[in-house]
Amino acid sequence: MKIQSNPASTSAAIEDPLQKILVILNESMARSTRIQRAFLDQQAQNLQTIAASLGLADLDNRSARSARFDSEPSALFTRLQLEAFGSGSIAACFGPDFAVLDTRKSPRIPNGDLLMIDRVLSISGERGRLQPPAAITSEFDVTADAWFLHENPYPGVPLGVLMEIALQPCGILSAYLGSSLILPADVNTFRNLDGAIHFLACPSLAGKTVTQRARLLSSVFSSGMLIQKYAFELSLGSHVFLTGESSFGYFRESAMQRQTGLEDAPESPMSAGHKEFIPLEIPRVPAISPSPRHLALLDNLAFQTDGGKYGQGLISGSRQLDGSEWFYRNHFYQDPVMPGSLGMEAITQALWAFLQVQHPQAAVSSGQLDFSNPAALQWKYRGQVIPSNRELQFEVHLKNCALSGNTPQVLADAAFRVDGRKIYAIENISLTLNER
Repeated sequence: MKIQSNPASTSAAIEDPLQKILVILNESMARSTRIQRAFLDQQAQNLQTIAASLGLADLDNRSARSARFDSEPSALFTRLQLEAFGSGSIAACFGPDFAVLDTRKSPRIPNGDLLMIDRVLSISGERGRLQPPAAITSEFDVTADAWFLHENPYPGVPLGVLMEIALQPCGILSAYLGSSLILPADVNTFRNLDGAIHFLACPSLAGKTVTQRARLLSSVFSSGMLIQKYAFELSLGSHVFLTGESSFGYFRESAMQRQTGLEDAPESPMSAGHKEFIPLEIPRVPAISPSPRHLALLDNLAFQTDGGKYGQGLISGSRQLDGSEWFYRNHFYQDPVMPGSLGMEAITQALWAFLQVQHPQAAVSSGQLDFSNPAALQWKYRGQVIPSNRELQFEVHLKNCALSGNTPQVLADAAFRVDGRKIYAIENISLTLNER
């Protein structure tokens, strides 16, 4: 299968070494789809050997859930192969054409408790051609004992986990198409840049299988780097409950180190306060042995009435870091960084704490938290949280509160900071408590 490029649009943007890589790839990837499929079938027969070589648990000792799905003939890539991509051999997942990526730092998908895909059912797209059409269909089983269900301080699936479930197939599709093989070797940092999600509904997912779909919308080369945009959706059966679009980038490490964050107001609302901040009780995050309490994301919370950009109230929150946080091990292998989704989750917990104070019945409600809103949830990431950072801070600007009745709702924008620098901007984060 020949790698295609458009010289008119990319020759000026892609560096000369990349042209040499393209020539090599044209030779090494000139294999048919039939041969690739034969390789994948052989992999499925040798999963025990792969597991042993990666130091993973023997398939016979894995949970019944994993063993059942890892042996499904309908899966193009199984959970075990995806785990290899996350923290083992990339070639063990995608085939020998990717062996060179095992010899150097390369972009990965999350691993361990942050891996939110169990199997890839299908992929369309030509290896080596980073343009539409290309699409992926995968599945994730939300088991009744999932750590994020039992740790969640509010009812339902955490917003940050829903974001991971929705976005992770984009990274797999990008990798499968050969993005890291085409780019220069030092362009090895993969980051989510921005996105928008429309929640059509928030159904109960416990004990159910979520179908994940994503498709490539565009790829743009610039100075040897790559920006890709995807559309995605989540569904239960034929019922789609979430849609969205998001952009991702492949960068050099030096580019990440030069990030200056987002433009910020000269004076932070947190320090400008016209009224005193009132402490808020941090939502309790249950611990499941031997869980590291993944969702314990807050150290301090406070609320200022009539504060914020909209005069509806301002919530401030913070968390101290020491570099040993659990998510660095799982996101990503050889490239530790806090997922932006967990920053979003910290803000969601702050809004939940506020909702419980303003609507006390919420604390004892048997309902489920719903993130649906006519306006899309939007985010922009222009910075990262890495092990050398020491403090997270955020401000939540309430802009609409409907706290009476049986379905209390809050709508807000937020700014997220690391060591004083604003790196995330979030709009239209919405929480509604729906009674069952």
